[in-house]
Amino acid sequence: MAKRIAFWETALRDAHQSLWATRMTMEMMEDILPNMDATGYDYMAILGSAGLEANVYYLAEDPWERLDMIQRGAPKTTKCVWVRSLNMLGWELFADDVFDLTLDVLARHGVGASATMDANNDTRNMMPGIEASKKAGMKAFASLVYSVSPVHTDEYYVKRVKEIVALGVDGIQIKDSGALLTPDTVRTLTPAFREAMGPDLELHFHTHCTSGLGPLNAIEALSLGIDVMHSAITPLAHGNSNPPTEMVAREALNMGFDVGLDFDCLERTAEHFRQQAIRYGKPLGQPKVYDPGLYQHQVPGGMRSNLEAQLDTLGLSDKLPAVLEEISRIREELGWPIMVSPLSQYCGVQALFNVVEGHRYRTVQTELKKYATGWYGQTPAPIDPDIQDRLSEGDPVITERPGSLIEPMVEKCRMERGPFAQDEDLVLALHFKPKVLDDWHAARDARAHEAAANTPMTHLVKELSARPEVSYFFFGKDDTRVSHATSRR
Repeated sequence: MAKRIAFWETALRDAHQSLWATRMTMEMMEDILPNMDATGYDYMAILGSAGLEANVYYLAEDPWERLDMIQRGAPKTTKCVWVRSLNMLGWELFADDVFDLTLDVLARHGVGASATMDANNDTRNMMPGIEASKKAGMKAFASLVYSVSPVHTDEYYVKRVKEIVALGVDGIQIKDSGALLTPDTVRTLTPAFREAMGPDLELHFHTHCTSGLGPLNAIEALSLGIDVMHSAITPLAHGNSNPPTEMVAREALNMGFDVGLDFDCLERTAEHFRQQAIRYGKPLGQPKVYDPGLYQHQVPGGMRSNLEAQLDTLGLSDKLPAVLEEISRIREELGWPIMVSPLSQYCGVQALFNVVEGHRYRTVQTELKKYATGWYGQTPAPIDPDIQDRLSEGDPVITERPGSLIEPMVEKCRMERGPFAQDEDLVLALHFKPKVLDDWHAARDARAHEAAANTPMTHLVKELSARPEVSYFFFGKDDTRVSHATSRR
């Protein structure tokens, strides 16, 4: 029998984060969910930290209602959440009990698998997310983030893989969020993962198209021992997003693999999101030209656009090359942190300070000090001693797992900000400040009022009232009666 390549569809999470700034609403996805559920995907990613933030800050949506809607529409497919070690679904450094509560609540709303990643690939930091997922009855995957540096060698990753296997995961993911892999590196790295993790765990392949090489890398990985391919339906693929599902699946078939996907369903999903993009003015993913400069600064596509916007606001657009060069220099000084959230943001902001102020490290972010003193785990390589002294300001460097040093937070939050009607409210209180949640509630109330005032009946009444030739109208249905007489000169 032909080996089966399973597919992890990213349309509802990574893809619209990469192309639509995480602004896909419930309305945009609801109607197509049953079709997606019938497609044959093994997994659908539906939530990560950016998604939770978008629900609260920008979309005025209830994240729990969103998860319930997805579960109703696609009950058969395993839904997945991306978890950042130490930060869960936020930015604060959280205690272990926050992982237990949050993942348990997510499981109640239909989430069946988690993928835990750490910005330093410190496998100790991944442990709370993996253990909490297992306790919640989820599959638990660990993601090792790929980077290019003198220390991020195949041997480095093999060591991390063996550490992760000992944590009892269901699978391991090669996570190339920076789009830094090349076909040559795929040919050595993927078999190294496969051999180190053994034959029984799922090997996932996750890459992006920012460099222009994403589709080539995905196709190259198919025959090198992977079990699950992460990809996006075509309208939401390419650009800074993931390789296109349809193309990679057809190539897998041509290579003799079984994919288990219904291509008619794929086409219906593609057409749906194509129409959503047209209706709401969202961009369609377009293939990118190969960009060798990306391998030097390694700034992800979305972060680069933010940097460009910030510099433009300051009237310093001409400083972009200097900022990108400064990021490369900072990475080397800081022991080659991987350019992935949250460390990529910290490196980018520090580079911006250094260039704009004209003095390196005159202004230092609090979070960068935490990084230098061990609160983000073990750095890939030692920090430059001079920079270490500047950032740490003499504070000692911890060597323990950071999460083990943080006092439990769940019951403290319950006492200080409760009572809470449900655990879902407690999870949001742990991740967002009171003012943010107050604004979110107000925005949701306003949106609900607007929706109630924009029914088909109200539109019809307004339209008829505005027409001079209509002096009287009457509607009746069941026990409801609406009549209106106008006096016109």
